[in-house]
Amino acid sequence: MKFRRIALALATLAALGSASAADLLTVYRDAQLSDPVYQSARAQYAATLEKLPEARAGYLPLIAASASVFRNNVDLQIAQNVTYDNHVYALTLSQPIFRLQNWIAIDQAKQQVLQAEALLVGAQQDLMLRVAQAYFDVLLAHDNVALSETQSVAISEQLAQAKRNFEVGTATIVDTLDAQARYDQTIAKAISDKNDLEVKRRTLQALIGTLPESLTPLREPLQLGEPKPNDIEAWVKSSQDSSYAIANARANFEISRQEVDRQRAGHLPTLDLSGSFARATNPSTSVPGVIGATANTSAIGLILSIPIYSGGLTQARVREALANRERAAQDLENTQRTIALSVRTNFLNVTNGISQVRALEQALASTQSQLDSTILGRDVGVRTSVDVLNAQQAVFQTRRDLQQARYNFLLSNLRLKAASGTITDADIEEINRTLARA
Repeated sequence: MKFRRIALALATLAALGSASAADLLTVYRDAQLSDPVYQSARAQYAATLEKLPEARAGYLPLIAASASVFRNNVDLQIAQNVTYDNHVYALTLSQPIFRLQNWIAIDQAKQQVLQAEALLVGAQQDLMLRVAQAYFDVLLAHDNVALSETQSVAISEQLAQAKRNFEVGTATIVDTLDAQARYDQTIAKAISDKNDLEVKRRTLQALIGTLPESLTPLREPLQLGEPKPNDIEAWVKSSQDSSYAIANARANFEISRQEVDRQRAGHLPTLDLSGSFARATNPSTSVPGVIGATANTSAIGLILSIPIYSGGLTQARVREALANRERAAQDLENTQRTIALSVRTNFLNVTNGISQVRALEQALASTQSQLDSTILGRDVGVRTSVDVLNAQQAVFQTRRDLQQARYNFLLSNLRLKAASGTITDADIEEINRTLARA
């Protein structure tokens, strides 16, 4: 049939075009370097790493040096005016000995670093999903354009035949009008599909900064595999330990818990070691032969500070920290439940997706056989052109649904692993191997 030859020609052109096309792994590598969202997460991670040395600085010595020089003029009533210079050079040292708030801040900074690591890995996993989604959106849009073009060619043939049959009196005008309406609808759908393809390509461009000429399509047939392990509760249990979203929420709760202790430590005394050395030159105090103009002064000791009353500020901060701790606890619980739901949902999407793809593959074969028999029935006079158009529509719609189901299956696999916190670059490489090669 000519319809089959057209479809085969389009598939052959797509396969030939994939020889120099970008694949999923190439697009992902480009996105790692170009995606502004991921680069922003990397910068945020680098900034958060400095929280730990900042916190440690609160328990390290503070050394400061100072120098001053003054020009002094003394106006005496009964003697000659005196002009002299004062020079002071000083070095001070302060070493915290007991500051519980500063010590807790160090532990909080460690949790902030762990949180930043979880956020960075989460951003990388999100990038994998966004790249895969954008990549397969382009492929699906391209498939829809190809199907619309093929469908318009097939319906145009039916329209031409309906007109010929009407001219010779073997068909009514109804067949011609129906074929014309189907053809016009197909042209409109083709325009919409081309617009959708351009939008999807620009979405991909926003991720990698460039616009690939073409993308490598899926290999036919797509290999379908069950999740490993094929146990939904095992995936849920694993996600509670491996999910980076949960790790982020858990670190946030730990920071909030430690903040309560840090604010309560505001009631405690602090103890610091303090030392200083100063060298001062003051000619006005010198006594020739007895006291020189230059004097060295040194001191070392302990400073104990005991907070007594701060206007209720410390108590208010403790209450605030307690409320934030409760909020963090609820956020952690919500994150755990959300991740468990996401894991279960995507596990079912994977397992049911396999059945759906296989059912649609069988449906495509059935609708194609129905189309062949309908065309044969029309040729012998037992079916009409409308029946052929309906059968053609069923074939094209099933093909669209099948392609969508295949992409959804692959994306559900990635989403399942992302929700459980186990997705890695190897998963992108594995899906990349399902793409066609010239």
